[in-house]
Amino acid sequence: ITPVLDYDSKKPLYLQLYSYIKSEITSGRLEADSRLPSLRALASNLKISVTTIELAYNQLAVEGYITGREKSGY
Repeated sequence: ITPVLDYDSKKPLYLQLYSYIKSEITSGRLEADSRLPSLRALASNLKISVTTIELAYNQLAVEGYITGREKSGY
């Protein structure tokens, strides 16, 4: 997952990430049952807070785009 985030945008980073992942899922570029990067790995890769990643993943989960598995990730 390599989103281009606009750090100067008024749109929060977690919403930018959420929108990117959602579009990847709905377009079919992310296949069903694909594993998303761990919170820490993606945060490190994008150089943003784990909380930001968690907010994006949680929103995707609430809307049914992804499911979380305990000790396995999303």
